[in-house]
Amino acid sequence: MTTTTLKGLISDNNTYGIKGIQIPRIQRAYAQGRTDNHAVKTRERFLSELHNSLKKNGMTLDFIYGNIQNGYLIPLDGQQRLTTLWLLHWYADKKENIGDTRLSRFTYDTRPSSRDFLEKLITFQPNLKETLSRQIVNQGWFPMEWMNDPTVAGMLTMLDEIHKRFSGVDDLWNKLDSIDFYFKDIEEMKLTDEIYIKMNSRGKPLTDFEHFKAELLKVIRDEGGEMEEAAKRIGLKIDREWTDMLWGYRDSDNLVDNGFLRFFRIISRILIYKADKSFSEFQKADDFELLDRLYKNRPENVEYLERAFDCFADIHKAGLGKVSSEETQVERFFNKFLSDVHEEGKVVVPKQIRPHDILRAIVDDAAFKKNTTDWIVMLYSFLQYLMNLDEIGEDDFRRRLRIVVNLLKNSKNEVVDNPNGDAGNRMPAILKQLDNIILSGVIAENVELEGSIRQNFNALQMEEERQKLIFTKENPEVAEQLFTLEDHYLLDGRVSVVGHENVEYYQPFIDLFAKCSRDKIDCAMLAIGDYSQRLNRWFIQLGSGDEGEVGSEAWYSLFHPSGKNTDFENTKKSLRTILRENPMAEEKYLDSKAQIYISQCRENNSYDWRYYYIAYPAFRYFRFGKYTKTEESPYEMVALYTKKKESSNAYQCMLQGLIDNDAVAQSAEWYDVRSLTFKKGLLICCQNAFISKNLNDDTERARFLIPQSRGIDTKDRIMLFKEHRKDEDSWVYTE
Repeated sequence: MTTTTLKGLISDNNTYGIKGIQIPRIQRAYAQGRTDNHAVKTRERFLSELHNSLKKNGMTLDFIYGNIQNGYLIPLDGQQRLTTLWLLHWYADKKENIGDTRLSRFTYDTRPSSRDFLEKLITFQPNLKETLSRQIVNQGWFPMEWMNDPTVAGMLTMLDEIHKRFSGVDDLWNKLDSIDFYFKDIEEMKLTDEIYIKMNSRGKPLTDFEHFKAELLKVIRDEGGEMEEAAKRIGLKIDREWTDMLWGYRDSDNLVDNGFLRFFRIISRILIYKADKSFSEFQKADDFELLDRLYKNRPENVEYLERAFDCFADIHKAGLGKVSSEETQVERFFNKFLSDVHEEGKVVVPKQIRPHDILRAIVDDAAFKKNTTDWIVMLYSFLQYLMNLDEIGEDDFRRRLRIVVNLLKNSKNEVVDNPNGDAGNRMPAILKQLDNIILSGVIAENVELEGSIRQNFNALQMEEERQKLIFTKENPEVAEQLFTLEDHYLLDGRVSVVGHENVEYYQPFIDLFAKCSRDKIDCAMLAIGDYSQRLNRWFIQLGSGDEGEVGSEAWYSLFHPSGKNTDFENTKKSLRTILRENPMAEEKYLDSKAQIYISQCRENNSYDWRYYYIAYPAFRYFRFGKYTKTEESPYEMVALYTKKKESSNAYQCMLQGLIDNDAVAQSAEWYDVRSLTFKKGLLICCQNAFISKNLNDDTERARFLIPQSRGIDTKDRIMLFKEHRKDEDSWVYTE
C-alpha cells in the first residue's frame, strides 16, 4: 500500500482529486493542544517522535480515513494527526519564508471561529524570536472570544510547543516530506452508508471499534467462498456471544470495545510468533494494518482468532456453578488452576502474572504494559488446552501447566522477543515447545523451525523438568510433596539445590527457612564450606540475614545461578549437609556449626576470610548478599548496599569490624567506602596489613603488618590491631 504526505494530499492534480481538507462539524475539537495530563503526554510523545524521525529516515503515521465530498476530504479518522501536521507545515513555511499557497486548502468547519482563525493565520508572519501564541493573541484581528474555542486554544498551545522543538531544525520544510501516512477513501471500502448512518444516529463519529469491526468483516468477506459465511457468523458472535463474554470486563463507560481490541492484538501477536516473526516487525502497525498483514487471505488465522474468542465464550456460556457478582465465569475457570500459594491441584503463578484471570489482564491492558511475552506463554498454554479438550484430560493439563510455569519462572532471560539482543527472538520456538508440553506432555530436546534448531526456554530448567517428570511418573506417591517444594518462594520451581531425588530433604528445607534465622543458616553453611558463588572477578554472592524481601533476593540468587556458575555445587553441598544432619531445623545445630569452625580457626591459628565473616557481625550486611571480593585479596571484601555496585552505603567489612569492636574510636568517620579517618590521616585495610595514609596527598605514612602463612592470617587481625594499635613497634613507618 502506497503512502502520501500532507503536501501530496493538498497539491494540485493529486491522485485523489482532492482540492482541500475540511474538518467536519461532527468532529470533536482539536485535542492534541489541550492542557490536561493525558493530552500533554500525547503531545510530547507525538512531537518527540516527529522530531526524532527527521534526524533519521522519517516516519509513517498509520491510516487516515475519510470521505471525499465535492472535492474536499472529510476526515473521519486522523483529524488530530492532520491538524498537527498542518501546524508543523505552517511553522516551517513561516520559518523559512516559503509562502506556499497550498496551506490555505486546510480548514475547520466545526465552529466559525476555528475557520476564521485559520484564514487569518495563513497571512500572518510571526516574529520567531518571541512566543507565538502571545504574538497571535495580541493581533488586532484576534478577538478574545476566540479563546473560548477549544480548537483555537489548542492550536496556540501546539504552535508554542512546535516552536520549542523545531526552531533549530534546518531545512524543515523539505524534511517534512519524509513524514507520510496511509490514506483510505471509505468510498472505496464500500462502507460509506453504514458509517454515516451510525454517525447521524449517534451524533458523533464512528468509534475505533465499530470501524475495526466493519474492516474485519470486510477482510474476511473478501476472501469469498466459505469465508462469506464465516463473516456473517463472526459478525453475529461479536454482537452476541463474544460481547456477552466480555461484558463482565466492561469499562467505566459500559463498553467492551477496548477489551475486544486488546484481545485481538494479543491473539495477533501469537499469530506473528507462530509465523516465525518478531513483533518488532509489526510494532508500529495499528489494528487495521494487522488485519491487512495477518488476516487478509489467511483463513487459517481468521479461524484461530475465532477459536480463541470461542474458547472463553464457551466457558462463559457453560458456566461453572454460582459465582459472586464480582467474579466472572472465566475468572473462576482460571482460579481452578492458578494460585498465589501452594494448593493441591493448582500451580503458584509467577509474581508478574497478576491477576490470575488472564483474560482480565488482557482486556484491562495490564498484559501489554509489562512482561507481555510472559502473559502470552500463559494464555497460549490455556488456549492449547481449551482448543484440544477432547484430547487432554484435566489432570494431565494440570501437570503440564506446572511444567510450563516452572519454565516461565526460570527463563526470565529467555522468554523474550529481542532480535537485536543476545537471546534474540525466542518466542516462535517457545510456542512450539509449548505445543509439545501441553499437547503431548513431552519437553522436546530440540525445537526445529525453518530447518534450524532453535533455543527456547532455559536449558537447565528444561532438563530439570524432564527429570522431575520421569521421577513423578515412577514415584506418584511423592509427587504432591515435590510440588509443595517447587512452590516454595525461594525455589520457584527450581529444586536442584535440594535435589528432586532427595525426598527426605523436602520438608527439612521448608522447615529450615520457616523456623530458623537466616543469619544462622548463612553462618552454618559457610562453616561447612565456602558456599559463596563468584559472579565475576570482582563480586561474590552470599546469603543474607535479612528476613524480608531483600534477604529473599539473596537466597533466591544463590538457588537460581546461571548455567556458567560452577560454585553452585558448593552451595548444594553445604545446604544438603545441614538438611541431612539437622532434619528438625534446630537453631542450636546451626550455632554449633558456626562455633566449632571459629574454635578450629583459633586453635590452628588460621584465620581465613570465612572466620571473620562468621565471627564478626560487621561482615554480614543484612542486604542483598553481594560483596566485592577478589581471589587475590579476600580480606579487602566490601559489603554492598545495592545489588550491582558500590554505593555510598557500602563499606569495607574489616574496617567496620574495627569500629564495632572498639579497635578504633567510635567517632571514626568513613572517608570513603574503603578508608576511615585515623590519627589525622586515613586508615585502610589491604591483604596483609592496615595502612595509614596522609589525608592530603594519599601517600603512605605507615603500615601495621599482619602475620600470615601462605596468604592466610595467623592472628585475628581485628583483635591484634585493637591490642597493639598504639604500640609504635607494631608500625613500620615510611621514610
